Amino acid sequence: MNTPVVELLDSWPQPSTSPGAIVFATETQLFLRYSTADDETAVIQFPLVKTFQFGSPNDEALGGHPLTKFGLKYYRVHRIVNSPWIAELEQRNSIHPRHDKERFLKDIVHYVFTFQDSTLECVVNEGQFWSPKIQVLSSDEEAKSVWSQLVSEASA
Repeated sequence: MNTPVVELLDSWPQPSTSPGAIVFATETQLFLRYSTADDETAVIQFPLVKTFQFGSPNDEALGGHPLTKFGLKYYRVHRIVNSPWIAELEQRNSIHPRHDKERFLKDIVHYVFTFQDSTLECVVNEGQFWSPKIQVLSSDEEAKSVWSQLVSEASA
């Protein structure tokens, strides 16, 4: 297994130091809303999620996360290259009779968002039709409206 590499995604809206990240998921999609360091609200949609976890560690315990020693930072958005979580998922799937390692790993990405009270990690498929959709909204009312519409459409 190769050593994990934590890439900071500076072009993405970075989380603020305030609590309040919100996650909504269906079997295939993941939605995330959070306050940004620029006092705006980010709404992110991952159209094809494989798995995610949301919760611990918070900022006070982030040092206990296994990726911290590779560069995981507070209040940031990260992409993990050589992800041990992706390797684990591929290994679990390898018992499938038609498992194809190359196909399984194609376009799969591991993201980590570190917030004040929580951490979101997700493994998603990306590609021509499955790119994350990132919206940054200046008003909380507009963000709530966009969020409600996305959640409503995903729930239908």
